[in-house]
Amino acid sequence: MLEYNEALARRVKEPAFPLVPLVLDGQPAPGLPFLRQLHWIVAADPASEHSLTLLMDAADGSGTTPRELWRHTAPYRGLAAMTEADSDYFFGRARETAEVIRTLAAMPDKLPILLGNSGVGKSSLAQAGTIAALMRQGWPETAQAPGAWPSPFNASRRWCFLKLKPGTEPVRALVEPFLWTWQFEATDPKRAKLQSSWVGELLDGKVTLRDLLDATQARYRDELHQPEPPAFLLYIDQGEELYVRAEERERRRFSEILARDLGDPRLHALMSLRADFSGALQNDEPLFEVHQQINVPPLREAHLREVISRPAELLSARFETDHLATDIARRTDEESTKDAGALPLLSYLLDDMWSAMVARGDGVLRLPAAAMELGGVLAERANAFLERNPHSENALRRLLTLKLATVREDGEPTRRRAMRSIHGSKHRPWLAALLARKPTKVAAIALANKIARMAWAMMAKGERYRQPVALAAAW
Repeated sequence: MLEYNEALARRVKEPAFPLVPLVLDGQPAPGLPFLRQLHWIVAADPASEHSLTLLMDAADGSGTTPRELWRHTAPYRGLAAMTEADSDYFFGRARETAEVIRTLAAMPDKLPILLGNSGVGKSSLAQAGTIAALMRQGWPETAQAPGAWPSPFNASRRWCFLKLKPGTEPVRALVEPFLWTWQFEATDPKRAKLQSSWVGELLDGKVTLRDLLDATQARYRDELHQPEPPAFLLYIDQGEELYVRAEERERRRFSEILARDLGDPRLHALMSLRADFSGALQNDEPLFEVHQQINVPPLREAHLREVISRPAELLSARFETDHLATDIARRTDEESTKDAGALPLLSYLLDDMWSAMVARGDGVLRLPAAAMELGGVLAERANAFLERNPHSENALRRLLTLKLATVREDGEPTRRRAMRSIHGSKHRPWLAALLARKPTKVAAIALANKIARMAWAMMAKGERYRQPVALAAAW
């Protein structure tokens, strides 16, 4: 990504500078910003004479992009959040992206917090929207008259971008992304020792986040002999983990450490938080004092049409009928008023439609019959799994409601990441089966909170656990 951004920046300054992506035939193209605007070469053997000829033609300016780009990449990300690598296909949030960047520029000593319901797209806004814009040092293409790029961010392309999820040890999670940039080998014991040392010193108040910034810049400058980053952007994803998974001392020290050094001009921070944790934020005095709330509402029909249709247009794919994209957008908008998880279900549906289109090879997105109800594809696959594994229901119920969720008395369950090794022998066969197929690898984890929410709500009401619907959500 860094190499690509450097090359892309040079191409912007020197239009004659050739930048030619070579994609292996049969493999998905990487998600990179502005990739669709370049001259691609798709080849089975990059070293063949034919490929070299294509490369020379492209470098000479006479190359062309493949006519059927949809064969080589997938713009919809299913249940996974979009990242900066997916920014070419990120639509519907240009206004919010511009708002976050303006807030970061105007309030450098504040912590912008993206507040919204579960599944509304906060992580995608932070990564594919805000971070991607800062990396390329420019507003989203679809942003309406955002004005000049903020002068404090004139070197944002050279920043160091770090991401973390608080987990059970938020201070350790804070230190870890910094140390990864120090470029130790993954198995180098020095990294583990340094990490433990920094965590302990931060917890005890002997060092500060400012010291960690100093050390990171010194590592770049004096040991790696690389240009030191002028600034750091720290993105805290799944901020609610701070309030449900971390112990009180760890949580408070994390908040104090971050709040204390937000005034350092080298440090910018951004956090996403589920709306039902706004009360926990208010009780978190250090972070509440420095936070700046940015609401992330559900996407409405007009923006949903962009989310659905624009990526397909960019890659020369088309929907089966002229009104299909509009119909899906309208249906999703209706569902969003009832269920905050409608957007992930939409993304999963579109990804399923795209995979089926590529398998057929016709470039036409068709709506499966099961998808007339949003989430129908998930339900169909969950029921098929249960038919193939008729004795799995009880094990899956325990796995997905108790092992992969943290349940609070005063609100919705929160997902809980867990290593496969901690699950008992009774659960492992079903866990292995769930993760065996590519479509379920992300889905089994990403919607664990969904099944937990449904299951516990049913139990609270005294209802019987509804097998197809609840397992479809987890699937």
